[in-house]
Amino acid sequence: MPALYPMMSAAEDFRPDDCVRKFISETAVTPFVGVVTHIVPATCKVWVQWPTEHSQESPETLIKVNPMFAGFPTALTDKGYSSYEKTRSEKQFGKSSLREASTQEKMAIRVAHTYATTIIGTLVDDIAGFQNEGLSDVQAYNRAYEKYGSSCPDHIIRYSVGKLYGIKMKE
Repeated sequence: MPALYPMMSAAEDFRPDDCVRKFISETAVTPFVGVVTHIVPATCKVWVQWPTEHSQESPETLIKVNPMFAGFPTALTDKGYSSYEKTRSEKQFGKSSLREASTQEKMAIRVAHTYATTIIGTLVDDIAGFQNEGLSDVQAYNRAYEKYGSSCPDHIIRYSVGKLYGIKMKE
């Protein structure tokens, strides 16, 4: 996507603690606000702490926003790992005021990410396979519970089967 704001197309135009939103399409932006944690001019990338993740973004897809009007960011900790790039950015552009996540918090994030990608990802893949085999929702639940009952809570299995089979769940 071409930069709609040419003055913001360089990574050096951003500073740590800038509040940003990201383009989803040419006319829509994310509903939440992220915080710039560090800048990497060598790769022309900006690291942003979103409410759900810490990711490297292209400056062309970001818009600086005023938090008074766009909403304050919900991320209070920098969940990124320390690296050579981050250290250089802090020396050149300054340090972000977000609290550094502790080692214990970073390990918890890594465990949660691994659980979500391996266990939940394979659970959903298996349920989709059961649906392709022509099994009913109850049969798919029983098979999934046999395989994942010891490592995955029952409500996640029921919810996943319901979502893939298009069943309205009670709230």
